[in-house]
Parts: sequence; structure tokens; C-alpha cells
Amino acid sequence: MLEWLSDLTVFRYAGLLGVFFGLLGVILPGLVYRGREGEKYSFLNHYISELGERGVSRWAWIFNLCILFCGLAVTLATISLGLALPGFWAKLGMLFGVVTGVGLMMVGIFPMDNIKPHTTAAVTFFRGGLLMVLAFSLAIFFQQSTPLKAAPLLGLVGLIPVLAFGYFLGLMWNYRDHEIQPLSTENLQRPKVWKAAVAEWAVYFSIISWVLVLSLETG
Repeated sequence: MLEWLSDLTVFRYAGLLGVFFGLLGVILPGLVYRGREGEKYSFLNHYISELGERGVSRWAWIFNLCILFCGLAVTLATISLGLALPGFWAKLGMLFGVVTGVGLMMVGIFPMDNIKPHTTAAVTFFRGGLLMVLAFSLAIFFQQSTPLKAAPLLGLVGLIPVLAFGYFLGLMWNYRDHEIQPLSTENLQRPKVWKAAVAEWAVYFSIISWVLVLSLETG
């Protein structure tokens, strides 16, 4: 079983599936989305999870189902990568990868209209994702013997999602200090450009790009 999982082919296809579901889950619901005020969806001032808000997002079920499948794919991919790469950092990355994947699955299971468990799931994903990418990047950058080509460069690629995760979590921490529910849109006066939403989308696209680059590199 472990030999099968440690094959980077498993990581490659699981990673690509994660990218596919991650993109499908935001593109399709985003095309038909109309908010409470009849507004169209915008990356500039809507959270990602608003696409899964039942009673508001027309195709919320597509988003939630795709996010669930994406979380499953992330879990499988990170287990495979952690087993394939040698060393402590790789195993730590695998641990945080499982936490990240489970958190992402819970985001799909508990949509935004169920805000308390949704927030817990989302925070688990963001914190786990930061530590996952950081650990795997260190594993790839410092390992002399690795099945990945161009390993040091791939380690540096992880800096982009690490910075995105760190900035977004910093914003959420600042909201908490001001006693604001960070992921809630209740009674929100939505600005034309909302830095919290933009930062969240930066995390989303940077982590998808990171997984895509690593998956293609193992091909």
C-alpha cells in the first residue's frame, strides 16, 4: 500500500484532479452567481465561500461538491508526496497536508450559511496550508537526493503561496482583534475592492498554481 502511494504518479494525478475540481468549483458557480443585492460575482469583493452559500448562490451545490472532492485529492496528493520525498520536512508536510485536505473537505460539507463550523474549517485550511507549503518547500529545497527535477527552484516557488497565506491570515487576525467575524458577510457594506477578498483569492490561485507546477514537474 505504501509503495503504491509513494509513487509520484499518484501525486501527479491526484494533484491535477485537485486543480481541476478547484477551478471547476469556482468557475461554474461564479458564472451564474447573483448576490443578495442582485450583484454579479467579483473576485475583487466577494469571498470564495460565497459561491457555496446555499440560498444565495444558484449553483452552491457544485461549489461545495467540488471543494469536497478537491480536499480529497489534496489529502491523497500530499500523502503521496510526503512518502515519496525523504526527510523530516517531507513527513511534516504530509501531516499538515492531511490537515489541509480535511479542512478543505469540511469547507464543502459546512457551507458559508453555517458560519461557525465553516469558519473553523476555513481557518484549519488556511493555517494547515501555510505550514504544508512551507514544510514541503523546505523538503524540496534542502534535499540533495530527490525524485523531483529542478528541486531547489521548486522549493523557491513555494514562497509565493507562503506569502499569500501569511498575508491573509494576518488580515484575519486583525479583524479578530477588532471583534469582527472575519468570514461573515452579514450586514456587510461591500466595498468595490475588498482587500480581504482579494487576499483570499491570492491564496487560492497561488496554492492551485503551486500544486499544478509540482504535478507537472513529476510528469
